[in-house]
Amino acid sequence: MSSDTRSATIKHLRETAQARVENTSLRSVAREIGMSPTGLKKFLQGTAPYSPTLRRLRTWFVQYAAMQGGAVRREEASAALSVLVHDLSPDPRREAATCLLDCVERGYEQSGKTQPAWMSELRAQFGGASQVSQA
Repeated sequence: MSSDTRSATIKHLRETAQARVENTSLRSVAREIGMSPTGLKKFLQGTAPYSPTLRRLRTWFVQYAAMQGGAVRREEASAALSVLVHDLSPDPRREAATCLLDCVERGYEQSGKTQPAWMSELRAQFGGASQVSQA
């Protein structure tokens, strides 16, 4: 994942966490994420998260976004995919992400629904070409 994409993802995580804090409380959101209120406060103030904290934030984001319902945005799909492949080294991560995106693409094709625009954006982000049309 490029540093620009990582920064955008962190920015989106920060904005989502801030909005959630404004609607609830710092302590309750920190509890949801699995981090200390002080750590969350520092993250919201712009501190770069460590890898384990970033994984917790992404996991929370995917769960929180799923609770909100509605259409899935690119940031949400990217966070979900990142959670699933986060502990793989670069080449296997790219291959696994491509495979998962292929499965989702097949699901859209089989249902007759138009695939979301974020599919091609995630393919570019994770560096994989579609294998569905070649199957």
